[in-house]
Amino acid sequence: MFNFITKFWQKETSNVTAAAFLIGFASLASRVVGLLRDRLLAGHFGAGDMLDAYYAAFRLPDLFYQLIVLGALSAGFIPVFTEYLEKKGHTEAWKLAEKVFTTIALILGIVCLVLAIFADKVVPWTVPGFVGDKLATTITLSRILLISTFTLGLSAVMGGVLQATRRFIAFSLAPVLYNVGIIIGIIGFTPSFGIAGVAYGVVLGAGLHFLVQALVALPMGFRRILPPSFKDPGVLQILKLMVPRIAGLAAQQVNLVALLVFASSLESGSISVFNLANNLQYVPIGLIGISFAVAAFPSFSQLAANKDMEGLRQAFLATTRKILFFIVPCTALMLLLRAQIVRLVLGAGAFDWEATIRTSDVLAIFVLSLIAQAMIPLAARVFYALQDTKTPFYVSLVSLAANAGLAYLLRKPLGVVGLATAFSIDAFAQFLLLWYLLRGKFGHLDSKDVGKSLTKIILASIALFGFGWVARQALGTLFPLRTFWQVALQAGAAIVVGCGAFYAVARLLRIEELNDFIHTIKLKLYRQAKIEEGAEKASI
Repeated sequence: MFNFITKFWQKETSNVTAAAFLIGFASLASRVVGLLRDRLLAGHFGAGDMLDAYYAAFRLPDLFYQLIVLGALSAGFIPVFTEYLEKKGHTEAWKLAEKVFTTIALILGIVCLVLAIFADKVVPWTVPGFVGDKLATTITLSRILLISTFTLGLSAVMGGVLQATRRFIAFSLAPVLYNVGIIIGIIGFTPSFGIAGVAYGVVLGAGLHFLVQALVALPMGFRRILPPSFKDPGVLQILKLMVPRIAGLAAQQVNLVALLVFASSLESGSISVFNLANNLQYVPIGLIGISFAVAAFPSFSQLAANKDMEGLRQAFLATTRKILFFIVPCTALMLLLRAQIVRLVLGAGAFDWEATIRTSDVLAIFVLSLIAQAMIPLAARVFYALQDTKTPFYVSLVSLAANAGLAYLLRKPLGVVGLATAFSIDAFAQFLLLWYLLRGKFGHLDSKDVGKSLTKIILASIALFGFGWVARQALGTLFPLRTFWQVALQAGAAIVVGCGAFYAVARLLRIEELNDFIHTIKLKLYRQAKIEEGAEKASI
């Protein structure tokens, strides 16, 4: 039985759709745990100064984690490591991984130490609206959270190895354990340490994030702790790809910091409302957009390494259609039930009805750009697979200018809703520009099939919204919707009726992705049944 579990844990998942479902399922579990985390945070602290300080404290550690770690791995490490596996063999590829691990550890160690020392000088620039105890709390939390940044950096190297070798199970479970650590901090550490207890929970979660991936990655090929190297050709190649990616991510982080600066000057709780709504809308992005992008990236990298541009184009378009099939109805569903979602997830303790309305208004604006936000990670990974990190960087610069300008113009008349509006408009501009530039890479995209499929999916989603609205209104007239279970019943009825309408129209319009989805589910269930049958026989 132990051998069976070990083989399952280390199993390679080569099929993109199956890998996306696996990552999506784990992402759903992570989001559910994450939403529980947000509910506990909202219930303990409300949409006020303490939660503002906690979210603001993440900006500094996240800035350098996003720049150094994700910049190296998403744009450089995975394509280069894949190329080494394809052309130089297992031994050379793992030597590269070992050198990258220690190099990242050195860079992050120095950066985190310097930031911790000078946090009292740097943090005030990110939250100019904070003063007194609120600013002091933000500085203290930032220093604690830098520990998690270092740990997550090491974990990300392990995750890059797992992605490149298509070992998605441990990789997918790591975010779940990360959120579990934070929940332990809220429940177990907060009574003794206050809001700092949540930060200690983040550190614990980062440790669990590293541990679960290292247990699979280390036995696969890590043999030594090699000295950091800035002269190794593979490391240099990664660093070369890393620089434009870092610059592009820096532009995205400047966007977030700009929004944070604007939000810090608005009424109390604006940062909390913005972040809570953003976390809610990111659930389908992580579940669908990120899952398919992560699952497809190793295949994209392999096709690019073999110079198969037509295969890469077909793989990109096929994955695009799959993402659209799931994200468009999610958009309709979240627009329909935005208030119910906020109330069910966050409506507890100090999080009152006014905070619910403010958060649901911001959520509605975010949701309008779900299609663009879900497609951006996939489009960007095509460029990364081709070892072109400059193009996404230039797009990020355009994005920075558009988002900052719009946010500045809209913050006063619309408040925090204006910041969300600027964010959503920018997301569409970024995606459309990436799509246009991809046409230049391939010569053509020939996306007529994508357009036809999208039209059918939109029609089915309109049916979902319409029938779901009727069910929501009907349930709303039967009882006052004052309790959790009454709101849950209303939302559940709308989901069942709406999804039923979507399925009926999708079948009527013969949407190919529906048949592919059903076929994949049946195939996975059949294989699971065979695995369980084999396990039962092995235990006899």
